Amino acid sequence: MIVISFALPEESKDLVRKIVGAGTSGPSALPVITGRLAGHDVAIVHSGMGMASATARLGPLLEGISPSLWIAAGFGGGLVPDLAVGDIVVVENFSDPALLAAVSGQPARRGSLITTRKVIETVEHKKDLGRHTGAVVVDMETAAIQRLCAPRGIPMLSVRAISDRAEQDLPVPAAIWFDAAKQRPRPVRLLLYLATHPGRIGPFARFVRGINLARARLTAFLLAVLPTLPEK
Repeated sequence: MIVISFALPEESKDLVRKIVGAGTSGPSALPVITGRLAGHDVAIVHSGMGMASATARLGPLLEGISPSLWIAAGFGGGLVPDLAVGDIVVVENFSDPALLAAVSGQPARRGSLITTRKVIETVEHKKDLGRHTGAVVVDMETAAIQRLCAPRGIPMLSVRAISDRAEQDLPVPAAIWFDAAKQRPRPVRLLLYLATHPGRIGPFARFVRGINLARARLTAFLLAVLPTLPEK
């Protein structure tokens, strides 16, 4: 079985629609979905946002399953100016060399990733992080997933779709629209924020369009690479 992990269902919902014979278990906010995809038995799992949630949720999950490989997928923030929204990054420093070779024919940027404990929301912070780490993309889960996979001998492929560019501040603070403790969106707080900050409505609408593009391109990439991946 191949496990494909995302932080939240918003990232995976297009791919989930492609699964044949899908079955669902676990909480509705962070479900586990199993079935067939591109000739493989797969489990799509949701870690929640952040390293703490990924460790707490995926560690117990791995006590009950033994995947042949793990694809850590989802959105990421760009840290260099030549990455556009929707671009795909295959992460070299969190991927098994054999899996990197298997996807070498696919159109994607290669580069390193940094995992942080907080959402990187401003242009200044993004540029500073990229300059000091050499990473081209940032996320909040991959390092925790690798720490779970490595001691179990599970090869991992890390793939990120750019949801926001290096020159782009996030239009709404993450704490407004997402409840990290409950791992779910806060739609009422988001609407109240936009009502009291009307200048943020346009940037937020553009951000949502970018999210939709990133999800579509990530789904297409995963569907293209799955048939090329070896499975024990």
